[in-house]
Amino acid sequence: MIHFAICDDKKAVLSDLEREVGDWAGEKKETYSVELYTSADAFLFAWEERKDTDVLLLDIEMPGMDGIALARKLRGMGERISIIFVTGNPDFALEGYDLEAVSYIVKPLKRERLWAALDRAGEHMRRREALIVPLSGGEMERVYVSDVCYLESDGHGTIVWKRDGSRLMCKAGIQQLEQELEENKDNFFKPHRSYLIHLDCVERISRKDVQMENQAFVPVARGKWEALNQAYLQYFRRKSF
Repeated sequence: MIHFAICDDKKAVLSDLEREVGDWAGEKKETYSVELYTSADAFLFAWEERKDTDVLLLDIEMPGMDGIALARKLRGMGERISIIFVTGNPDFALEGYDLEAVSYIVKPLKRERLWAALDRAGEHMRRREALIVPLSGGEMERVYVSDVCYLESDGHGTIVWKRDGSRLMCKAGIQQLEQELEENKDNFFKPHRSYLIHLDCVERISRKDVQMENQAFVPVARGKWEALNQAYLQYFRRKSF
């Protein structure tokens, strides 16, 4: 499922882009959803609540906050959402690419150019699969799977330890998060019932524990050592091809 958002102050453009996204998704047999916004402020308000957008098609010149300012704010928060600028003004192209835009498309819209950008955004999204982590107080946070070091069960919740050493206190249990990581199951291993480790973050394995790249030590349950070693070797063999 790819979650699209389209942000443009002109309703006719929103309608055209929504149709193009639908046609592209139908051609590619992608499941998708689309949210429409007539201002950058409206998108930002919704994003801070849900953080579920994968691809943002973004106009630049709009009343209030412009598209460049919105993109800069998202990047400043560390968000790696795929941004496709769709604008009538070519003057911001260099600044747009400095903000790691997937593409910068100048109106009038050409299907071939837009679909090529959507192809790139879809590929980028698949490389950057994410979890939507429920936090206390009803807040949500988007965590990219590649940024997860390991999960640690904590009562009815889970501590999500990230590769940079930071952590998130998640309300969901470790089994629920494990189910959400089903498509990435070959990249993770459960050496202990209370832990799920990202094999890419393993630095050293002993019979008693695993040293992770954030210098944490995760226990290895009795009888899990051989299976862990096998999973680790298979993971790096897959990466080498």
